[in-house]
Amino acid sequence: MAIGEKLWEGKGKSEGAGAIKSVGMEGITSEYSWSAQVKGMGRAKGADLNINVTAIMTAAPKGVSTSRDQGMFMTMTGDMGVLKGLDVMKMTSGNPKAVGLWTFMTTSEKLGWMNDLIALVTFEALDQMWMESNITIYEWK
Repeated sequence: MAIGEKLWEGKGKSEGAGAIKSVGMEGITSEYSWSAQVKGMGRAKGADLNINVTAIMTAAPKGVSTSRDQGMFMTMTGDMGVLKGLDVMKMTSGNPKAVGLWTFMTTSEKLGWMNDLIALVTFEALDQMWMESNITIYEWK
């Protein structure tokens, strides 16, 4: 398997502090929401998306954290669909980074190719609190 072509890139913004769901030996589990605007390129050219996601994240006491994502996306022309994914975050001394695998589902004929897509999504926080981030979405082959 290899990374395929870049499909979208853009910026994401957090919707603020998340709700704490549980605290335990595995870390702190919280729910948070974020949104992004990404511009389509390659096979996704012309399919600029507004993405809205709610995630459940477990932040381990040290190092690596994980999250489960679910959300929806909409194009500027009104086509829409949903997404699900899993992310792994590395809390570094500079700006944190994350990588995830997402799948999509849509009834849009124009975006039907996304139903077979597995995407590799990279996130790079622009600040320590993840209030803003750069997002790049690649096809995973």
